Amino acid sequence: MELTPRKQEVLKAIVKAYIETGEPVGSKILTELIENAPSSATLRNEMSELCELGFLEQPHTSAGRIPTSMGFQFYLKKLMPTGEINQSDKAYIDSALENITEIPEKIPATVGKILSDMTGYPVISCLMTNSEATVKRVELLKVSRSSLMLLVITNDGRTRNRIVRITGELTSEILERFNEIVDKRIKHRPISELTLGYMQSVIANAGIDAFSLMPLLTAVFETVSEIDSVSLDLSGMPRLYDISSNEEDARRIISLIERRDPIISMFEEVGSGVIFGSDSGYNELSNDTLIAANFNSGDKYRGYIAVLGPKRISFEQIIPCIEYIAEKINNLISEAQKDMED
Repeated sequence: MELTPRKQEVLKAIVKAYIETGEPVGSKILTELIENAPSSATLRNEMSELCELGFLEQPHTSAGRIPTSMGFQFYLKKLMPTGEINQSDKAYIDSALENITEIPEKIPATVGKILSDMTGYPVISCLMTNSEATVKRVELLKVSRSSLMLLVITNDGRTRNRIVRITGELTSEILERFNEIVDKRIKHRPISELTLGYMQSVIANAGIDAFSLMPLLTAVFETVSEIDSVSLDLSGMPRLYDISSNEEDARRIISLIERRDPIISMFEEVGSGVIFGSDSGYNELSNDTLIAANFNSGDKYRGYIAVLGPKRISFEQIIPCIEYIAEKINNLISEAQKDMED
C-alpha cells in the first residue's frame, strides 16, 4: 500500500518518537517533530486516516497514537534510513569475538551472550546441522573407585558427557571388551542409527560379558540420544523479566522458547528480518519483537541469531549489529571447522 508523502512523514515521525519515548504521540508533538509542519487539525486528520488504514492505533482514550505492527513494517521497508553498523558497536563486537576458540556447536550461544550484553536484551541463538553427525570418539575416564566419566564426541565437534556409576569391579578385560564393541558397533555410525533397538542388539551380542557391559553401553546410547541436530539457546534470560510487563508473561515466553519448534518455525519462515510478536500467532509474544539474522557456514551448519525486545526496540541500531554478528558467526564456525580438521 502506498501512502502520500505527508502521511509517510507523519508515520515516520510517530514511529521514531514512540521508539524514543514509549509514549503515544499527539498532533502537538508532531508539529515540533515535522519540518514545516501543517496545522494541528491537518495532522489530526492524517493520523485518523492512518488509523483507518491500519498503520496507527489509539491506545485507551489518549489523544495520541502509536504504530501498529503494520506501521512498523512500513517504516522498516520504506522509511527507515539504511545504514551500516556504527563504529563503536563494530569495535565492541570485534573485540569481544577476537579470542573465541569454541567448537562450532558452542559458537552461536557464546556470541548470543555477547550480543545480549551489548544490547541489554535477551538473545535467542539457533544452530542446525545440515549433515548427519557420526560418533567419532567414546572415552571412559576414571573419576573415583565407583564412578567413571563417559565422553562422546561426534565428527562435527559436538561433545556430551555423563557420570556412570558402577557397582562391581571394572576389570581391564571388561574395558577391553567395551572398547572393542565401541570400535566395531558404535564409532563412525550415524547418530540416527544408534536407536534403542540397535542398543539392545549390541548388548544381546555381547555374550557372557553382557551383564557387566550393560551399564556402560546403556550410558553410551543415552548420551548419544542427547545429541540433537538442532540446538536452541536463550542468553540473558534475566533481561526477559525487564522487558516483560510482569513475571508471568516472562515465564510464558521462556516456556515457548523451551518448546523450540514454534521459534524455529518462525526463524525458518522469516530468515533475516523482523518478527512482530503480534503477527506471530503466539500470544506469548504479543508485546514483543524479534530481530533475526540467519547464517550459513558451508555445507555443515546454518542457523539464526535474534534479539528479543519490546515493540519500541531501536531498529536502526540493532538491525545492522545483528547482520554484522551473523557474518562473524559464519567466519568463526568456518575457522573452528578448519581447526578440528587439522
